Amino acid sequence: SNIDWTFYLFFGINALLLLFAYGLIYIFEKTFGFLSNVTLVELSNVNSPLLLKLSEIAPGTFQHSLQLANLVTEAGKKINANTLLLRVGAMYHDIGKLKNPTYFTENQLSGINPLADLQYETAAQHIIEHVQEGVKIAEREGLPDRIIDFIKTHHGKSRTRYFYNSFINKYPDLPVNEKAFMYDGPSPKSKEQALLMMGDAVEASSKSLSEYSDETINLLVDTIINKQIADGLLKDAKITFVDVETVKEVFKEKLKTIYHTRVVYPELNKEPEEA
Repeated sequence: SNIDWTFYLFFGINALLLLFAYGLIYIFEKTFGFLSNVTLVELSNVNSPLLLKLSEIAPGTFQHSLQLANLVTEAGKKINANTLLLRVGAMYHDIGKLKNPTYFTENQLSGINPLADLQYETAAQHIIEHVQEGVKIAEREGLPDRIIDFIKTHHGKSRTRYFYNSFINKYPDLPVNEKAFMYDGPSPKSKEQALLMMGDAVEASSKSLSEYSDETINLLVDTIINKQIADGLLKDAKITFVDVETVKEVFKEKLKTIYHTRVVYPELNKEPEEA
């Protein structure tokens, strides 16, 4: 008789309002282009159908994406970037490689490169296409526009350096069709997009080092990011030079941790006698 049942009515009303809130989040996202943390957490689930497909068809790309997500998230914390958005962007940035995964070295388990016998311009176009394919896949899967922007901008208007440099070295006297070797862009517009572009280039290039030392890692990070700045790839991004230097230092420390030298276990000179 002492129970006030109106309290239970209030609890019930609050429960209904919470349920309606999830629907309102979806409406606000679609109406205003807002991207909530609830949606980002759902997208970051590696067991989502699209990421599972990436892990099965392009396992090397999937591992690169995870490694990149960890790298840029750590750097993003230091410059007050949206780390959850950054992580999701990193995980989906290369989904365009689902179309032809063996075109990319991280997925060439047999050591056979199908682009090796093609003209440099043609091979470069096959590599460049993964950006457009990624946008198509993302739109078909209903990914938010802000995540699609990471796919569009993670190479900016940079060149496919391997094929471009190879062409110049092999045909020094021939005119170069610059457009054939250049991504369509656009260049990064936000701090998070700029951070992803820097991290993507650094993480991918770090696997090509023949020796991992403080000197080689420092030189790699400085060379790649300074080249991006010199090429004007970061000029539209809302990121400062102080932020860029902070990002460099985080990348260097993280790469040194990933590729640290391991202790060589000593071999036994003599097998111990059994008791």
